[in-house]
Amino acid sequence: MPYIIDGNNLIGSSPDISLEDNNSRTEIVAIVKKFQKKKNSKIIVVFDGEPDTLSGEENPTEKIVIKYPPLGDSADDEIKRILEGYTYFRDVILVTSDRELKDIAKKKGAKVINSIEFYYELKRVYRATGRIEMKQKRIDTELSDGEVDQWLKIFDK
Repeated sequence: MPYIIDGNNLIGSSPDISLEDNNSRTEIVAIVKKFQKKKNSKIIVVFDGEPDTLSGEENPTEKIVIKYPPLGDSADDEIKRILEGYTYFRDVILVTSDRELKDIAKKKGAKVINSIEFYYELKRVYRATGRIEMKQKRIDTELSDGEVDQWLKIFDK
């Protein structure tokens, strides 16, 4: 089930990431990466403007694609082109708050999720994934020989 995300719209809908912040794209992509890992779906994030080549955000995994519109076009134009590339829309999920894009996607039969709703879903998955990763780090922790000796002395073995 591919997700097509209006990136700037998603950032603009989030209460704790600002479009004014130079790292906002990197932050949202990091959150989307955790979501993608959990859902194992293809995700296309479309940002307005030019790519930030210093952030390392370009296509962070095989299943996450970061796109930018050609010069003179908007992210909305690029999203419309992406939508035109699909023939089977029942599995396509568009994430945006843009009314025109929502209408186009719904007419084609795609599912639409409002950006703010999706942001809270992303954060929920991000927090849950983070807790699982922290728990796994604790489980995977190895003790040194000295630590093992200390524990053996404590428990009189």
